Amino acid sequence: MPSLAPTASHAPIVLSPSYAERVLWQEQAPRPASAPAALASDADVVVIGAGYAGLSAARELATRGRSVVVLDKEPIGWGASTRNGGMVIPELKAGPATLTKTYGPLGARLYAEVNEAFDHVEGLVAGPDGGGPIECDYRRTGQLYLAHAERLVPYLQGIAQEHGDELGEPVHFVPREGLAEEIGSSAYHGGVVYERTGAIHPAKFHAGLAQLASDAGAVLHGSTPATEIVTRDAGHVRVVTSRGTIDAHDALVFTNAYADGVLPQLRRRVLPIGSFIIATDVLDPELARSVSPRDRMLVDTKNFLFYWRLTPDGRLLFGGRRSLAASTIPQARDFLYASMLAVHPQLRGTAVDRAWGGYVAVTLDRLPHVGRIGGVTYATGCNGSGVA
Repeated sequence: MPSLAPTASHAPIVLSPSYAERVLWQEQAPRPASAPAALASDADVVVIGAGYAGLSAARELATRGRSVVVLDKEPIGWGASTRNGGMVIPELKAGPATLTKTYGPLGARLYAEVNEAFDHVEGLVAGPDGGGPIECDYRRTGQLYLAHAERLVPYLQGIAQEHGDELGEPVHFVPREGLAEEIGSSAYHGGVVYERTGAIHPAKFHAGLAQLASDAGAVLHGSTPATEIVTRDAGHVRVVTSRGTIDAHDALVFTNAYADGVLPQLRRRVLPIGSFIIATDVLDPELARSVSPRDRMLVDTKNFLFYWRLTPDGRLLFGGRRSLAASTIPQARDFLYASMLAVHPQLRGTAVDRAWGGYVAVTLDRLPHVGRIGGVTYATGCNGSGVA
């Protein structure tokens, strides 16, 4: 069995003539429009952070008749919502039995919530509410969760029993001898298939959410950092920005791994961890099928896991991180390339065309957190669990 730990004996990295350290997804999607220079002096709600959560909240509030201003310190569409792997997974870092045992009825509700989130994404893509579909290359692919060590096979069998046998979900275990039908690699000892997983073009999906929010009446301002939130009388807030102040009834903060000084307590609740991705040149279709015969979303069980998939235009996207230590994009790129070849030796000689990185927000309990700090509502801690 090949080792999943890259060594110096691996072939040197091959870079495409068009190689660049840029986000492939961002290059393939239109940049969401930002508002003109004028900044409103008041609004019902100010949303800070224009990722999936911020845009979804803005759209929901605007459709209910609220005046909404969305602020982002970077250009709209710069952050994690357009940098991620594009995997739509109804996932928390613990299963339903563990959640219920630990949190009681709240745990069951948490698990139900992520399944509802998955359905919500598919509903947004389909456009059942008259908002129109979001063209984002979405497809229901299923996910293959792979045991990188033999000792983890019983763990995966337990997952399949919990989700499939006990809850009746479309989840099943695949023994090592059956993996050839799922993945072109001999590096793994077994896997679990979750059918309720999808592939999405994350930047096109983000652009679609931005359009839905704007169409509902929300006003989006990129390159407009909020620097302070001041609680005023009667529960009102004043949001101080680089371009003026906005008086509002409520402020919502959805900065995730990019939390800053606008809500200092929030920054202390998440750990930003770097995650990096490489994308190959477009593969020959036969080679692509040899890597992923069923076009699954692929994830392994390592603590510093790998995640990979075929893109809509036929590249292999391979992501992960070596450790918690800081890394440059070239360092991460070379590690991921060697790791990709350790998993899929048939890709030897395939060139890398794009490489990029970003941050994942990790919480101490590996669960998302929603609450209020000083009268300000926040949601954070996606923990690298995908788009939904």
